[in-house]
Amino acid sequence: MRLARMTFLAAAISAPDVTAELARMRADLAEIRRARDESWLDAQRAEEVRALVRDVLADSSVRSQWSGSPLVTGYDQARGFYLGLDDQGQSIRAFGFGQVRFVWNDGYDAAERTPAADDVWGAEVRRIQLFVTGTIGGPDLTWLIGLSVGSWNDPVNLQGIRANPRVVNGSPPQISYLTVTKQLGDGWYLQVGNVFTPFTYESHLFSTAETQMGECSMLEWLFTAAFTTGASVGWDGDSVRWQAVVGDQVGTGPGAWNAAVNQSIAATGRLNWKLCGTWEQYALETSFPGQPFGAFVGLAGQYQNGRAINPASSGGVNPRAVTADLALMFGGANLILQGIWADQWIDRDEQSWGGLVQGGVFLGPAVEAFTSWGIADVGGTQSRINVGANWYLDGQALKLTGMVIVPLTSIPGNADTAVLPPQGLGGGADPNNNLSVVLQLQAEF
Repeated sequence: MRLARMTFLAAAISAPDVTAELARMRADLAEIRRARDESWLDAQRAEEVRALVRDVLADSSVRSQWSGSPLVTGYDQARGFYLGLDDQGQSIRAFGFGQVRFVWNDGYDAAERTPAADDVWGAEVRRIQLFVTGTIGGPDLTWLIGLSVGSWNDPVNLQGIRANPRVVNGSPPQISYLTVTKQLGDGWYLQVGNVFTPFTYESHLFSTAETQMGECSMLEWLFTAAFTTGASVGWDGDSVRWQAVVGDQVGTGPGAWNAAVNQSIAATGRLNWKLCGTWEQYALETSFPGQPFGAFVGLAGQYQNGRAINPASSGGVNPRAVTADLALMFGGANLILQGIWADQWIDRDEQSWGGLVQGGVFLGPAVEAFTSWGIADVGGTQSRINVGANWYLDGQALKLTGMVIVPLTSIPGNADTAVLPPQGLGGGADPNNNLSVVLQLQAEF
């Protein structure tokens, strides 16, 4: 009977079933071993990471003690290099940008050039600007110092260029921004020092690095209020931001007031009105893909008490001027419209004006085409068109710009032609430009 049962069981358990069962058991055993090994490796990695963190914290604890407070240092693309004592409200950071460009200028009958040549070209450091800013006793009191150097002067030195066109040949290191700002609460602030005068459209940008073309517009060169040494009050609201400044003659660098060279008083005010969008996107002339639609209106006025003892320069110093502008951001395209009217102090009947249309559109995620047309009457009518493209190699941090500049009307042969070479056009008593080609690389840090 027992033998019969064993025979029956042996017959019931076939060879294929035994093989399959053994395979499943081996697979389960391999899975258990693999899980055990991975758990051991994870534990080992975790312990190694914890040991590394302990070492870093111990090292930073030794190196980050200053007056008994933790010293925070580092770098990020948005802030630049920074250093601070967080718990005491003290901080300092440095940031800036550099521009290197190649310019080829095609002219005709350019006898004023030395040596005389119809075509001139070369590479140069267009700008290097360094800014250092920080807080004093908390975030409500800040200071800012700007240092600029380049192969050409910027519009911030326009008055000096007009008075002596030869200074346009070079720009030694010089102070631009030199301000102390106190936040008064509810959006109000007070600022003293060498303040960038809030007048033209591009005056709401922090620096030339924020411009679409990597260069100031034609109207900025001819009508900028540049810097003013004085005091400023402003208000930053959700939809409106405005600023007014009172000081000496606009366009002058920081220094003492002197009745022989400065206006007795100058006052300028600007209002920026955000119809829609964000103030962050308004800080750039370019509208990147994916950004919301934005519309911004700017209005500004300027008055200076010009007198005969003030320096006379071609183009004047615009003691009375008004401007209006409209900026539209379409999230991948933009349009800028700007107009300016000014009354010269040299002759109250002499008036100057200018207009600008500028826009761009992204042809791909990182490639933007742009064009700009400007016309102005400052000691004679001049007009030109800029056509080019930007390749954003690393967003705003690294930008390559290629541009062609074509004068559409003859440029008057006076001191105002001194502002042409910094823009890429040939200068001199008789510029005689056909066109200019500019290739520029800009890097921010």
